[in-house]
Amino acid sequence: MDNKSVLKSKKKEIIAVLILVIIAVVSFVCIRFFVEDEGKYVKVYVNEKLTKTFDLTKDREYFIETKFGYNLLIIKNERARILDADCPNKICVNKGYISKNGESIICLPHHVVVTVESSEDKNVDAVAD
Repeated sequence: MDNKSVLKSKKKEIIAVLILVIIAVVSFVCIRFFVEDEGKYVKVYVNEKLTKTFDLTKDREYFIETKFGYNLLIIKNERARILDADCPNKICVNKGYISKNGESIICLPHHVVVTVESSEDKNVDAVAD
C-alpha cells in the first residue's frame, strides 16, 4: 500500500466516524427534546376498565379493592408502586417503582393494571385530585 491509498483509507474512516457521531447527536437531541418519557398521570384499570386517574406529582395512597383481592397503590416522589397486595405471587409488589411514560404494574390475579401515561384521558369517570 502506498501513502495515497493509506490517506484515502484514513479519510474514509474519519468521515464514517463523523457521520456516526452526527447520527448519535441528532438521535440524542430528538429523544431528549421530542420524546416525553416522564409520565404525568397514574391510571388504574380494573377488569380492563379505567377506574381512577391520579396526578403523579401528588403523593397519596390508594386502596384498590376488587372481587379477587386488594392492592395498595402508593404515589410518592413522582413515582408509583404497589406496596402491598393479597395475591399469592406478589409480582406486582416486587415490580417496584414506575415513573416513565408507558411503564406498568400488572396484578393478574386481581385483574389490576397500573400504568404511567403522559396525558390525562378526558373520558375518565373518576378523577382524583
